[in-house]
Amino acid sequence: MIREGDRVRVGPHEVSPPTQKYASQKGYVTMTSPANFGVQLFVQLDTNPEGIDTAFEEDDLEEISPLEG
Repeated sequence: MIREGDRVRVGPHEVSPPTQKYASQKGYVTMTSPANFGVQLFVQLDTNPEGIDTAFEEDDLEEISPLEG
């Protein structure tokens, strides 16, 4: 289970437009929110400006080591 503060990588899932755009990018989960079909995770991607989060479903993300750049 991915939690706030975890380091994650976006998986390349073809069914989700955000994962198509941000596949393989890394960042930190800044917030979680319940949604109709599970939990939405808001991620501050390393390539986005500070304060710009992108929403993903948990299945779109994989947890990685905080040391992985």
